[in-house]
Amino acid sequence: MVSQEFRLSSLVCLLALLVVAAQGQPYRWCVPFNQLAICQRLTGAEGIRNLGCVAGNDRLDCLRKVQSREADFVAVDPEDAYVAVNMNNEDFVMFAELRTTEEPTAEFRYEGIVLVRTADGFTSMDQLRGKKSCHTGYGRNVGYKIPVTKLRQMGIFKMPTERNRSPLENELAGLSELFSSSCLVGTYSPNADIDGLLKKRYSNLCERCAEPERCAVNDRFSGYEGAIRCLVENDGDVAFTNTIFVRKYFGLPITPGAVAKPAVNPTVRVEDYSYLCEDGTTRPVSDQNACSWAQIPWPAFMANGDLTGNRVQELQSLLQTFYRQFTDASVSAADLVAARKLSVDREHLIVNREQVIPPQQYLERAKYKDVIERETAYDFKFRLCVSTEAERQKCDQMQRAAYARDVRPSFECVLKGGDACVAAVQNGDADAVVLKEPSAALKPIVWEEYGNAVRNVDKDANGRGRTAVYIGKEVDETVQDNIVHAFTAISNAFGRRRRNEIVFTLFGPFRLSDAPGNVQVQNLIFNDQASALVSTSWRTRFCPVE
Repeated sequence: MVSQEFRLSSLVCLLALLVVAAQGQPYRWCVPFNQLAICQRLTGAEGIRNLGCVAGNDRLDCLRKVQSREADFVAVDPEDAYVAVNMNNEDFVMFAELRTTEEPTAEFRYEGIVLVRTADGFTSMDQLRGKKSCHTGYGRNVGYKIPVTKLRQMGIFKMPTERNRSPLENELAGLSELFSSSCLVGTYSPNADIDGLLKKRYSNLCERCAEPERCAVNDRFSGYEGAIRCLVENDGDVAFTNTIFVRKYFGLPITPGAVAKPAVNPTVRVEDYSYLCEDGTTRPVSDQNACSWAQIPWPAFMANGDLTGNRVQELQSLLQTFYRQFTDASVSAADLVAARKLSVDREHLIVNREQVIPPQQYLERAKYKDVIERETAYDFKFRLCVSTEAERQKCDQMQRAAYARDVRPSFECVLKGGDACVAAVQNGDADAVVLKEPSAALKPIVWEEYGNAVRNVDKDANGRGRTAVYIGKEVDETVQDNIVHAFTAISNAFGRRRRNEIVFTLFGPFRLSDAPGNVQVQNLIFNDQASALVSTSWRTRFCPVE
């Protein structure tokens, strides 16, 4: 018979083992595979406890791992939070933010505002028509996406709908009609031919720039401060920019209670300029509470819905310990560089949220979800045909990543088994397909690039096919331009050495979500060795077809 002492001793040992097991279970930080070694090294450092690392194919795969409880948390941008909203909003929570040391108490990363001259006496938004506008740049948040979204909602910016123009061009045409002249620098299309054509056709969009003929991103009147200079120094009427740069330009405190630094332009009087609010009224620039049209949330750390109660504070505390250790004055240069890859550096702080918040609420609080979803500017959606379940998984991830980062037109993935995609594109059941072998029945419009070369061959040295995007031969030029723009924009966002390459793996092995052991599939949709996608007009110009 088991003694009472033995039973008591066994119970104590069991409880102790459970406590040890609970304490020893690390919070799993999901990072892209190319950052796994760095994460493991840093979380294994002396003084760092209960933080571990798991790897996803990329950040979007990490979202899936967090949702499926294969990982506990991941660092995200607001656009990644939008993807999570559409996966299952209630299954994710934001628990900490990455704020700059310059604005540690600011609720939002950016506040998109409209700056005007006080003397112009604005009383309604209709008065914007015919004004000279100054923008941070084409496709940028506060200088383009926010004003286009809001002005459309107000009915001030009317989107043309001519069918012989692409939606991209219709949007530029609408801005060209709304404002008499502008400085809207940037690359209107990743395709150099289309970019040049649009800038020539709507040349008034570059007239207010310092170098209108270039209309380039390094123009003196581009960027946050440049848009203000365009208004103040170059006879502009309205500037779309960010509050912090307004405060710096006029020498105002950046945050309440902060000591103001000398003005960027001390010769300008702050009372001569005002914020234009959405209701058509104005507010003094000296007012600390700017009437912003929309805000951009901070990058953040996001966990699955299991993070509740004491677990929130525990994980927040662990991350704060990690932050202090790898931003300390004694940390090595190598560790500083490594920590930066994990979103930890001396220019930012990890600010704990008092209450966790689902990603949709996080975005809507900033009115940023509407900005991402400005789909009404693009009434065309094309169907990309894929032939295997593995391709469908990658295509779906690509669609989510592209839409969240403003790649338009959007697309949907259509699964057709075997070799049925060519026929589907021919008969109109799909609009495009990526093929590794030439098809005489279809027309190629976008081609893979390798390094800096667009090669006029169909196979590489190992006999692998060089993937091209094909469409039907009878497709009109407007639809073709839309599809070309979408694929080159996807490449511009997620291609080799692009900032968002870690967000979605466009080129490289892809790990399937439903296969045991994270099975890698090679050359899925695109060749793993490709570096970019370019239009066939480039291919013809540099590599004439023999």
